[in-house]
Amino acid sequence: MEKVTLNNREQKRLLVLNEVLAGRTTGQEGTEMISLSLCHTRRLLAVYRRTGAAGLAQGNCERRQAGGSR
Repeated sequence: MEKVTLNNREQKRLLVLNEVLAGRTTGQEGTEMISLSLCHTRRLLAVYRRTGAAGLAQGNCERRQAGGSR
């Protein structure tokens, strides 16, 4: 299993998505908790179901910043 590091925002999203998937909160309530649109929350849920927590991690965390020195 690959190790995934999530920042604070991603950890909060993971907790809220788990609550939604468990049925303890609605999708609308979850969107308000993580300050996203319902559409974006549904996209995150789909990615989370498909790839797990790794899908919530920032995609460019290991890349060099664009426009830096060459």
